[in-house]
Amino acid sequence: DLNVPSLQRRTMELTVEVIKEKTGEFDIEGVHTLNLTGMGLRSAHALEACTNLTDLNVSDNFLSSLDFVAGLTQLKRLVCSTNRVSSLAPLKGLDSLHTLVLDANDISSLDELHHLEALPNLQHLYLRKLYREVAEPNLVCGHPSYRPTVLRVAPSLVNLDGERVRNENQSGILYALGAVTEDADDATLEVPEVKPVFTRKELDEACRPPPDQAPIDHKLAKEFETLVLDSKRLAATARALVANYEPD
Repeated sequence: DLNVPSLQRRTMELTVEVIKEKTGEFDIEGVHTLNLTGMGLRSAHALEACTNLTDLNVSDNFLSSLDFVAGLTQLKRLVCSTNRVSSLAPLKGLDSLHTLVLDANDISSLDELHHLEALPNLQHLYLRKLYREVAEPNLVCGHPSYRPTVLRVAPSLVNLDGERVRNENQSGILYALGAVTEDADDATLEVPEVKPVFTRKELDEACRPPPDQAPIDHKLAKEFETLVLDSKRLAATARALVANYEPD
């Protein structure tokens, strides 16, 4: 009954037989998609037998750990909303995972976000929903460094909490270039002074032909000058982007 408060719903033990009955599969290794929403599960270790599982939904249960995903290396999508999960450490080894939905859980520490580094193909992450009346966010989502930290540790991310990541993960790129400090509690932007590679005088001398050579091709000189101007415009645009960068 969906109207019964979650704390009052009966709990259920998940077994291989329950999974077979739920999916209609005789061979547990033939289970690829599984929906166990709202079954009152406190543990899901039986899922370890589903080695070919690619899509799993265990939302609205009483799960306090993700340890049941150990060995599910084929998993591409994991939905575990509205549970009691407090750690992301068990996700290590899920190289195929591209979608992770964990809103309304108990993740409270920024340190837990660093476990996302172990997910090289993660593209879609939900630790909170845009509509808070639907589900409360994890406490970590209220930290001012939440979004910059996620973007830094998950460079392949294109969607965070329903919002497309700007400029294909600008924060991660800036960190890789050394512009953003690693201290998540004091995320600052350090822009090194930009110095020209050549002075105008050096460029003029480089373009001036030696006395024993024919005059320089003016068409080529014009093209070279255009390239120099374009490079300066690009450099100015890059400096403006960095100067206007504001961590979310």
